[in-house]
Amino acid sequence: MSDNPIGAAFRDDDTGVRLDRAEIVRVALELLDTQGLDTFSMRKLAQALEIKSPSLYWHVRSKEELYDLIIDTVYGKCPLPDETLAWDARLTELALSLRKVFLEHPAAARLLPGRVPAGPNALRVGDHIIGIMRRAGFDDRYASYAYLILHFYIAGFASLEVAFGKGSAGDVRLADFGAFLGGLPAERYPDLTAVSDVLLGGRVTDRFAFGLEGILRRFAEELGESTD
Repeated sequence: MSDNPIGAAFRDDDTGVRLDRAEIVRVALELLDTQGLDTFSMRKLAQALEIKSPSLYWHVRSKEELYDLIIDTVYGKCPLPDETLAWDARLTELALSLRKVFLEHPAAARLLPGRVPAGPNALRVGDHIIGIMRRAGFDDRYASYAYLILHFYIAGFASLEVAFGKGSAGDVRLADFGAFLGGLPAERYPDLTAVSDVLLGGRVTDRFAFGLEGILRRFAEELGESTD
């Protein structure tokens, strides 16, 4: 991440246009949302901002730094849960909200794998997760486990959902994959073919919630054992 805060303002020496990094990130995220990651370029971003391409590097040092800022901006769209809820309900609410904002910005979800979310908004979410766990009575080890496990689970789930695609295109891909599984030789893949008609059916959100419930149940068991 850059030493400059996301909102730091600079004047473009070529055009006289005054920009700040928050505006650059906003426009970049808008381009990613509407045109997708595969067609995104710094040149297109500069055109959208009505500046020359080299001038972008007065504000962000590289495309990778810009991507880090975009991911952190998406983290910033995640509301923190109701503090009156129980610890597991708060973590469930937070996880569902974080998955939702990344599905709303699929290009950002594709950028998640292989990156360490270390911007101020991501740190805010992480600090909140750890705080929920510690105040619920978990020791620091299990609080840190929750932070990493929940991040890995949410990021992995969201990125795979995006890979299949959203809306009708995603439905077609899922149906095609289900048909592919159903057409496999049963003598070689007996169990995959046996469940091919239900494997990809139902709401993905229900599957996400089911896995999340299992993670939190294991933490709850540990908390019960430590307080006996």
